[in-house]
Amino acid sequence: MIENLAAESAETSGRSVRVLQNAECVLPDRVLLADLVLRGPVIDLLAPAGEGCAELAGSERAEVYDLAGRRVTPGIIDLHVHGGFGIDFQRDTPETVAGSAERFAGIGVTTLLLTLVSAPEEELLDRLATAARACDLSPAFAGIHLEGPFIAKDRRGALPEAGVLAYDDGLMEKILSAAAGKLRVLTFAPEAVPVAALRRIRSRGISLSIGHTSCDAQTARAAIDAGAWRATHLCNAMPQIHHRAPGPALEVLLDPRVRCEVICDGVHVDDRVIALARRLKGPEGVVAVSDAMPLAGLGAAAGEFCGHEVQSDGKRAILDDGTLAGSVMFLPEALRRTGTALDLSPSDLVALGSTAPALDLGLPRNGRIGRGCRADLVIWERDAAVAALRGAEGELPDAWRSR
Repeated sequence: MIENLAAESAETSGRSVRVLQNAECVLPDRVLLADLVLRGPVIDLLAPAGEGCAELAGSERAEVYDLAGRRVTPGIIDLHVHGGFGIDFQRDTPETVAGSAERFAGIGVTTLLLTLVSAPEEELLDRLATAARACDLSPAFAGIHLEGPFIAKDRRGALPEAGVLAYDDGLMEKILSAAAGKLRVLTFAPEAVPVAALRRIRSRGISLSIGHTSCDAQTARAAIDAGAWRATHLCNAMPQIHHRAPGPALEVLLDPRVRCEVICDGVHVDDRVIALARRLKGPEGVVAVSDAMPLAGLGAAAGEFCGHEVQSDGKRAILDDGTLAGSVMFLPEALRRTGTALDLSPSDLVALGSTAPALDLGLPRNGRIGRGCRADLVIWERDAAVAALRGAEGELPDAWRSR
């Protein structure tokens, strides 16, 4: 036996049981053919292939599925995504946004942070309230990631200029109230928010993420010391690293407290920068994100994003002046592309797309396959997701069922 959790705990006792036989499981350190026993929402047993059912209590009934060697990974977690499939998280109704969760699960993304961009105050508060309702409607949305409004005007990228607002404690309280407890990540420019305010925001359970900034290294370091232990889309919307003025990018790369987002679409950052970030920060310090926008998944298309007209050729989305406007590549495809470019192992890709994001959310039992971990799982045939489970719940093909 590899890991035996047959003794029922208070958490799993009396709950439904599913057995996934002959699953090629991607573990943190290897790929292993095994049986997975799912009791309630967690992985209760990881046993040698063909032996999972033998570990069940005699009176237990289980749904048993033979995966015939299909690969199983933790569900992919995207912490920076603005929409896709023509759906705009900034503009569409809570029901439409929540309904997109199944589209994302269909490509292997089981958890998302609903990402909003800065906007004028009244619009921003309204969109936060709408996003909070969408999170209530779908457990796939773990909360809200808000880019702005306290950012540098000269580093706003595609974000609307009217949404760049001066920091004010009263406005911050309005933001927190409108988000109704759903705000998880706030992207901000360190030069735009007082250090004392950062400590207050951090004390409310909000992850502070350095981004859309023109600050120098010293200002970035002060923000990190105040609890900003995250960086938004590394190297994008921040100064380039210079040998005499290293800026915030080098500061977040060198500080072990900071976890860095990287957009892995091959457009926003060179793959060698991703390799450098992984070498400096280790497998749990780099979070792959899509930064996907509404045109993602539509091929060559045109539309509106952040109040701008946007054109996509199916590979990149740009404004009229050539500014990048998010990505049109969903995270599963971006991970595959990066894995090929950098010769990464399946375990490396799981670390980038599942384990590190789960840790970033403060969910250490998510994003990995192992004892007591939450059963958010994706089953793959070649590069296509063919089934997804959240907390062990979800449809599996009848053709796989052996009893």
